Amino acid sequence: MKNRFIVAAFATFAFIGAPSVFAADMDNMSNMGKSGSTEKVAHGVGIVKAMDAKQNTITLAHQPIKELNWSAMTMTFKVSDGKLLKDVKAGDQVSFDLKGSGMAPVVTAIRPAK
Repeated sequence: MKNRFIVAAFATFAFIGAPSVFAADMDNMSNMGKSGSTEKVAHGVGIVKAMDAKQNTITLAHQPIKELNWSAMTMTFKVSDGKLLKDVKAGDQVSFDLKGSGMAPVVTAIRPAK
C-alpha cells in the first residue's frame, strides 16, 4: 500500500511538473534550422547524375562540402533558376554553389569543374 502511494505521488508530481519543463525546452525550437541573419553560401564539386527541368532539380554525387559539414553523398537539389540546367548533362563534373540553411539549400550557380 505504501509503495502504491509513493508511486501515485511520484506520477502526480511528474505530470504536474512536466508541462513547464517541456515548455521551457520548446522555446528554443523557433530558431531551429536558421543560421543567424544571413544564409550560408557553400561550394561543392560533384558529378551530375540526373536533372529534371520540370521540377527544377538536379541530382549530384558530390564530394564533402566543408561549409555545411557534409560528407560525400548523392543528393537532389532544387535550382534557383531553370536556366542553370541548360549547360549541363548527366556525367558532367561540375562545381556548384549552394545557398540556404538546414538540409534544403538551393543550387544558385553551376559550372564545369576545373
